[in-house]
Amino acid sequence: MKHILPIAGLMLTLLACNKASGQANGVIEIRLPIITVNEPANTKAEIIKNSDLVINEEQQNIPVYNRPARNFIIAIDPGHQAGGNFELEPIGPGASQSKAKVASGTRGVSTKVPEYKLTLEVSLKLRDELLARGYNVFMIRETNDVNISNRERAAMATEAGADIFVRIHADGSANSSVNGILTICPTSRNPYISQLYTQSRALSEDILNAMVAATGARKRGVSEVDNMSGINWSTIPVTIVEMGLMSNPTEDQLMQTEEYQRKLVIGIANGIEQYFMRNGYE
Repeated sequence: MKHILPIAGLMLTLLACNKASGQANGVIEIRLPIITVNEPANTKAEIIKNSDLVINEEQQNIPVYNRPARNFIIAIDPGHQAGGNFELEPIGPGASQSKAKVASGTRGVSTKVPEYKLTLEVSLKLRDELLARGYNVFMIRETNDVNISNRERAAMATEAGADIFVRIHADGSANSSVNGILTICPTSRNPYISQLYTQSRALSEDILNAMVAATGARKRGVSEVDNMSGINWSTIPVTIVEMGLMSNPTEDQLMQTEEYQRKLVIGIANGIEQYFMRNGYE
């Protein structure tokens, strides 16, 4: 079986895990403009597993789901990138409204760390956690120096054959006292992907609940929107995870610590597992 990915100027890394043996199979680097990736007949992709990065959860007192994973592919999109691209693209298939292709995101009010760096750091840790649990992972980016629009990110997740699309972000507000975790999904009347509402809402709820349980953060709820390109172009269940407020001095500093990032990662991974179990994929 082959995947063709004709998005020019990008390099992708597709990971996969042999769950039967728990051993690494390898890494496929996909270099564009047009790349053909040959896959073994019995697997969706080849993967690297780095169990050395997994922390003993008993030492951190964080609850962890631990069940054998099926052959799911999880697409992780570390939000934003080092340089914004303010050229316009439609916010969804056939849309008359357009938005910037991609922004560079917000910045920590105390740490001065840009959002795109934080999202990549957490996303790489989430990748390793999911691989250790036996999942397959497709990373939209593994470096900050890319130029990938929101539409292209959704297309990449589809091309990878992913089962769900998890977009990692951090929030900002003019009110520095606002804090907590928020997830985002389409509305039930979304003109582009209303058929994905029920699954996307469930994914958003499960990840939010598990993150709050793992971190103790304030629960800001699930926000439903119709104007986000990275949601509207998706063809699979999708959620945006707003891990916290970089405009809140305390939360900004907290999100830069290894301990709290670990809790965020465990929460997201637990929520993903809960989603698959809740939807009958046990």
